[in-house]
Amino acid sequence: MKNINKTILIIICFVCFNAKLSAQTVNEKIDEVMQKYIELDRFSGTVLLAKDGKVLYEKAFGEANKSYKVKNNIDTKFNIASMGKMFTGISIFQLKERGKLDINDPVIKYLKNFPLGDRITIYHLLSHTSGVGSYMRHPDYQENRNGFRKVNDLLPLIYEQELNFKTPGERFSYSNSGMIILGAIIEKISGKSYTNYITENIFIPLNMNDTRMSFWDEVIENYATGYMKSVSGTFHNNIYQSSPPHADGGILSTVGDILKFDQALYSSILINDASKKKMFTALKVTYGLAFQVEDRQGNKVVGHSGGMPGFSSYFSRYLKDKYTIVVLSNYDMISKNVTHYIEDILFDEKYKLPKARLNHFIYNNMDKIEALDSLQAISDFIQNDYSIKHPQYLNAIAYEFMHEEKKPFAIKLFKLNVHLFPNEANVYDSLGEAYEDKKENNLALKNYEKAVEVAKKKSDLSLNSFTATLERFKKEKNK
Repeated sequence: MKNINKTILIIICFVCFNAKLSAQTVNEKIDEVMQKYIELDRFSGTVLLAKDGKVLYEKAFGEANKSYKVKNNIDTKFNIASMGKMFTGISIFQLKERGKLDINDPVIKYLKNFPLGDRITIYHLLSHTSGVGSYMRHPDYQENRNGFRKVNDLLPLIYEQELNFKTPGERFSYSNSGMIILGAIIEKISGKSYTNYITENIFIPLNMNDTRMSFWDEVIENYATGYMKSVSGTFHNNIYQSSPPHADGGILSTVGDILKFDQALYSSILINDASKKKMFTALKVTYGLAFQVEDRQGNKVVGHSGGMPGFSSYFSRYLKDKYTIVVLSNYDMISKNVTHYIEDILFDEKYKLPKARLNHFIYNNMDKIEALDSLQAISDFIQNDYSIKHPQYLNAIAYEFMHEEKKPFAIKLFKLNVHLFPNEANVYDSLGEAYEDKKENNLALKNYEKAVEVAKKKSDLSLNSFTATLERFKKEKNK
């Protein structure tokens, strides 16, 4: 019997040792990836990995404030941008469970002056299938974004804009305005401001003490400033490009508080299982109701991403294996990449260490690109190291070169985008804008017309926008 007990003890120790070794190996691999990001100056922020609510990896990198050399720490607050949409969705389902609303109710039942039709329902807003667009594109918002501090301040802007499509439910179209409308419904039903509602019904019950809605001019302890890195490597803070927090995002939080939220979703503290089942079911795309939903690594992965100038965030919950990954950064367009590296490490997938972003690769190789004699040669040169899978990537980079006053090179990149994605209307619209900036009006007109032509063929949601640009240009040209 003693020998059997001894054998069992050895097996237990061996299993524990291997589990510890495995955890160390995962952490070492994450460290290797993160250190490469730091070398490239591509990441600043906090990273958390947990399993069953127990933290396996938790570290802070970079600076919360570059001007004063203040380091990020694990309790630094970051703007989580669109991750806040989850709180709006949870709030709606809380009100549903209390018998205050039905998600199939038309919006006009609660907002009597709603002018966008009587067929748009709460469900359509939650699922981004309402056809409502983005208030951020309204010219009044662009002129004075920090003047819109209340949910009701934004409703007139939303009501003035045309719908992206007229039949609710027919397609997915990500909508910040839709979430604002949901925020207005929450206020109407609860009799509380959106801020007070989510604070009292989500943050306080979960002891999310470092999560709050704050405006840019408030003094906030241990808060990270957002930074954008230009194509030439210069950093700028985001103070002039930040937006006030609303029902569509912009809340401040920490990795620790998001973990508390994550764990609460495994219980019924916030909403019941029936509500979670509805919210966590993918619909037309990898999106459910106010949550992103994907199937990855044998898991249903539920969470949300967030992005804005100077900030990025990513929150993933692996429902079968009970992993949680939270990445918050005061650099833009990076948290998703870090999350997927950690996922690859956890599930033993092959990966390559991070490299310079595509925009900096192009900037550092401008002379070589200029010397190439065709768009195909340029494409081959770039895509030997980088994969350009979507036109928005190269488009954004071309605009960066425009802002750096390298306009001829920017036009070359816009033309390359047309070469790579000839069936995308926006690439012609952007090339037209670049030619208009250079006063090459005939080429500008040609590309604006092509944008409208392609948009019509594809029933592009932005057709109205492209048409408006063309008409505006014609009027100005004929003056």
